Amino acid sequence: MYEKLKKLSENKAKHFHENVDPSGWYKWSAKYFEELPQEIAEALNESRDDNTVYLEDELGDVFWDYLMLLNTLKLEWKITSVDMVLERAYNKFSERVGKDWNKVLLDQSEWKEIKNNQKVKRKQEHEEKYGK
Repeated sequence: MYEKLKKLSENKAKHFHENVDPSGWYKWSAKYFEELPQEIAEALNESRDDNTVYLEDELGDVFWDYLMLLNTLKLEWKITSVDMVLERAYNKFSERVGKDWNKVLLDQSEWKEIKNNQKVKRKQEHEEKYGK
């Protein structure tokens, strides 16, 4: 299902990218940076007992806008790809959570140490890529 939704959002973002929106609604990635907090607020509003249908619908909107944001950023050449964002997230959190699945959570000192090491690596990668 993810691949189907990802492809649908890629096509929609490409359409917006290639066609002028006469209404002015579409403002590249800025539109989705604006929309995401609104969709999250709507999901929060639906987050209560006995409300699964509406909550799932709103969470779908959050996910859609996030995919659209990523695809638009890709078209703007600000990110490499949707999959690279997900790969970075997986690498980051698999390291923080721990690879020993019997020990799901790391203690605070391990978490902080890993997080700090990741910041150093990210800074090095950024400097290598952009010289800053």
